[in-house]
Amino acid sequence: MANKNKVTIEDVAKRAGVGIATVSRAINNSEGISSKTKALVLQVIEEMGFTPNTSAQSLKIRQTKQIALAVPDIRNAIIPDIAWSVEQAAKQDGYRVIQINTSGNPRTELETIREIKKLHVDGLIIMPLAYPKTMVELINKSSVPVSIINYGKRITENVKADIVSLSRFEGQLIMEHLNSIGRTRIAYAGAQKELIEDRYLAYQQALSQVDISLVYFGEDFSLQTGVQAADYFYSLTHMPDAIYAVNDMVAIGIVNRFKELGVRVPEDVAVVGVDNNAWTTITSPQISSVSIMGNEVARLATQLLLQRIQDNITGDYQRVQLDPRLIVRESSVSIKRSTTG
Repeated sequence: MANKNKVTIEDVAKRAGVGIATVSRAINNSEGISSKTKALVLQVIEEMGFTPNTSAQSLKIRQTKQIALAVPDIRNAIIPDIAWSVEQAAKQDGYRVIQINTSGNPRTELETIREIKKLHVDGLIIMPLAYPKTMVELINKSSVPVSIINYGKRITENVKADIVSLSRFEGQLIMEHLNSIGRTRIAYAGAQKELIEDRYLAYQQALSQVDISLVYFGEDFSLQTGVQAADYFYSLTHMPDAIYAVNDMVAIGIVNRFKELGVRVPEDVAVVGVDNNAWTTITSPQISSVSIMGNEVARLATQLLLQRIQDNITGDYQRVQLDPRLIVRESSVSIKRSTTG
């Protein structure tokens, strides 16, 4: 028997009594091989301890059947939903997904695109947060096709990538809703201003004048940012009566901290977030949120990328835009205050 550490595809083919091409078809789950032969080859592979060389296969078949997904923050509860949808869509076509966490760091986003070839993948789905200036240039030079999941940024039209975006109305929906339930002192809680800047821009545009004391910018999009925002607003002489949170994690942090401080939601302060992640329905009170259509956006981005890979398409880059939806829950219901005296 061949040395386990030096088992080659030729050794497997010889033991199974088939050709090398047949072994390759079994490994890659390709057509042109019977289920019986495939089962035999896979059994021999297991018995001999053969490990296919992904890089070598890639050179022969020109595809690795793998794609990469780069996300900004795996701690954000909406990211697992997006990653799951990408994985399910990829799995239907026999692809595996390698996940990369960029932490929304400009250098990491650029490095991911620049070094993507080293990961031995057929394509990249990236969900940029920082959007550094040289990103478009790197995408246009990328050795593999790129699909972009875009939230809250205006991307230049000359980027050579398929883009699935959300219409920039989530902030507008929130402000219109808070105004409609009679809130007049509306605050904003978000991450650094340059991140998902369109969400803050919607806040600005909805007000005749921004009271800067009602704006809190934290470091990121986490629960901790929400806690810090709640502490800040609680310290004000005149608290806001509503808060537009940049995302659900910040909104949840605010609501939980207010509960500790004795601030009632929505009676004292209404709170609305963005993402519509699963946690919004298990908090008390349940949190109103704008759905960013994460599952649909992720599925479409994956399908566009796989189609480009499999059909070897160049040019004709797609631009797909979905509309957000406001889901009103307990944290921002209209409160009718009694006037009995």
